[in-house]
Amino acid sequence: MDVGKVRLDPTSARRLELRGLAVRQPDRNTVRVCADDGSRDGCVVGWAELAPHPFHGRPAWQSVYRSVPGDDSSYWRGGIARQADYTALDYGGSDEIRLAIDEILSLARWGDVLAAREVRSGRTATYTATMHPAQAEWLAGLGEPKGITDLGGGRVRLTAVVVALFRGSPESQPYVDAKDLFHLDPMDPPIQLTRER
Repeated sequence: MDVGKVRLDPTSARRLELRGLAVRQPDRNTVRVCADDGSRDGCVVGWAELAPHPFHGRPAWQSVYRSVPGDDSSYWRGGIARQADYTALDYGGSDEIRLAIDEILSLARWGDVLAAREVRSGRTATYTATMHPAQAEWLAGLGEPKGITDLGGGRVRLTAVVVALFRGSPESQPYVDAKDLFHLDPMDPPIQLTRER
């Protein structure tokens, strides 16, 4: 398989677009998933490498994703997490690049990088959302990230740094997409965020 000849299926391309992510192909056997952190090349969220599968020997896409230990509080402050690392999935890989990208999107964390960019920008924007009052209470009651306020009646206010942290959360957790839709619970429709200032 040659990455240069691989085209992403529409579903994978759409998922990447909704997360504000770009795909780079530095060589024939590597596909990188990158977030815009303000640098020229972007922050590498994860990558897939084409390598022989350890069991059957055929080429397979091996996924590697950016991971941050849950006890690294710098993540929630919008700083680059001190212990951020890249973790390889060790089951042998996928036959399709789409599946490898799905794995990266489901597991990678890069919100600290996006939040650090917000902190550097000095912007003080906030967002509001209306949701079920129990969800608003739960969200505002989280210990981390700081910057979520329960306004009552199911309305919440989130700082731009908090929204950036959620933008870079894996899809297996609450996250915000590029259209400012907050995917709080996979069983519920996403909630629209409205930028205040």
